[in-house]
Formats: sequence, structure tokens, C-alpha cells
Amino acid sequence: MLEQRMTELRDIAAEVFAADPEEVEKADSFINDLDADSLLIVELLAQIEQRYDVTIDEGDARRMTDLHATYEVVARAAGW
Repeated sequence: MLEQRMTELRDIAAEVFAADPEEVEKADSFINDLDADSLLIVELLAQIEQRYDVTIDEGDARRMTDLHATYEVVARAAGW
């Protein structure tokens, strides 16, 4: 299940950032490595909230800096 959810999050991020999924996996920072700006980060958050029917507060959203951190934030919000 972990691998499936990571793949789903990777694919959402890749679509939002117009990046290759492998680039998303390798990125240490969405902002630095994928040139994601704050608007794209907000779009990522919106897509994730809609997909998983969760609400992520602003403080947690700021920790969504890479794929693994994003998974941790979403997992906590979704109760995975």
C-alpha cells in the first residue's frame, strides 16, 4: 500500500510540476530541484486534498518539500 500511495503522489506531483515522475522521486526539494513556485505548491496541495478527501493545514503543507515529506503529511492527514 505504501508503494502504491507513493506512486500516486509522485504522479500527481509530476503532473502539477510538469516534470518526469523520476525527477519527482529524486528531488530533494520541489522548489530547488523542480523549480516549483508557491502557486504550484498550492495546486499540489489542492490536488492531493481533492484526491484523498483530506484537509491539510497550512503548517503541515509547508513541510511538503519533497515526495517523502509529502507522503508523511498526507498519511497523517488521511490516517494511513
